[in-house]
Amino acid sequence: MDQLELIEFVVAVLAVKLAHKLAYKFRMGKRKNQTVSTDMISLDTSVNPDVVTKDTGSLPGVVYVGHIPKNFEEKEIRGFFEQFGEILRVRLSRSKKTAQSKGYAFVQFVDADVAKIVADTMNDYILCGRLLKCQFIPNNRIHKDTFKGANKHFKKIDWQAKAKEQRNRVKTAEEHQKSVLRLLKKDKLRRRKIAALGIDYDFPGYALVAPKSQKKTQFADDEEEMETTEVTMETAE
Repeated sequence: MDQLELIEFVVAVLAVKLAHKLAYKFRMGKRKNQTVSTDMISLDTSVNPDVVTKDTGSLPGVVYVGHIPKNFEEKEIRGFFEQFGEILRVRLSRSKKTAQSKGYAFVQFVDADVAKIVADTMNDYILCGRLLKCQFIPNNRIHKDTFKGANKHFKKIDWQAKAKEQRNRVKTAEEHQKSVLRLLKKDKLRRRKIAALGIDYDFPGYALVAPKSQKKTQFADDEEEMETTEVTMETAE
């Protein structure tokens, strides 16, 4: 680490500490000076993002966080940003196919003023080699499904293992027969295309190895001998 990088690192650390102190002082000052009227408090804080909080009497604030490091997930995001103030909800955007992080998240703070301080302080902050991009989002621009599924344990699904299990499972007799018929149909279509091109070419294809359906019931030689013996005994009696 050269001298310039060391100076940038020290400045970033001091900026985070200063923002933490300002957010703490601001939050404590509002708790002492403001009173909350009961008619302004909503009962459902998880559904309505514009709910007035009981502690500060102000609206919560949402911060968009982009360029998040690869292994920085919901637990790490909450633990890192809780140094500024209390957090209501955290939602990390993930891929439905791979369950991996898309690199951006939304963090909802109890106090909107704290959220503004976080957005101003943490914007362009270097975290694990990534340059964070933070932006405060007004409540009137927040989509109703922004925090859908937030504060829930994300269960990663191994789609590759499920597809492998589905592919390698033992087929039933009916499923096997459908597969054979489908292969024979494709084989017949392929022969027609070759003949239409004027090519005289014959190949065994799937018809040679495909099991043929038996229309008549066949019996073993031992069973036929047993039936003949039974008929002879009945005639003798």
